Amino acid sequence: MRVNDALLGLVLILGAAAVAFQAQAFPDLPGQGFGPSLMPTLIAAGLAGCGAALVVGGLRRRDGPWITPGAWTRRPGQILDVALVLGGMVAVILLWQRLGFVILATGLTGLLISRFRGGHVVGSFAIAVVAVLTIDWAFRHLLLVPLPQGPLTGLYW
Repeated sequence: MRVNDALLGLVLILGAAAVAFQAQAFPDLPGQGFGPSLMPTLIAAGLAGCGAALVVGGLRRRDGPWITPGAWTRRPGQILDVALVLGGMVAVILLWQRLGFVILATGLTGLLISRFRGGHVVGSFAIAVVAVLTIDWAFRHLLLVPLPQGPLTGLYW
């Protein structure tokens, strides 16, 4: 798939604006001339500059359509695979606190592995359970970052 650089630059500029906007909400440090928002704002400015360069270059070289679909988009099931991955990301964002990491990640990972392995559901969900519990254990015990538990709150492993 070919996407014009101007579109990618625009996405980069919008992302940089979101980062800069969010960074301004960081609290100031008393007695300091700068606070925790300085570094994210500088990074956002750099990303916006790179995005502007992409927009200018993309507009100069615009010789075809903005988006040219690749050959993979004409193969059966490929669009469904992309939709499942993107839909899974949206589901994680929306349901993260309500369902918790273990339930949500096991369901999504099991679904995706099953789809990509050609329908081996039992084996795919077994792999998903082992992977998710390992990741959850690593976050809780090694990194000391508890992930949301949702309905499993109170259970400890």
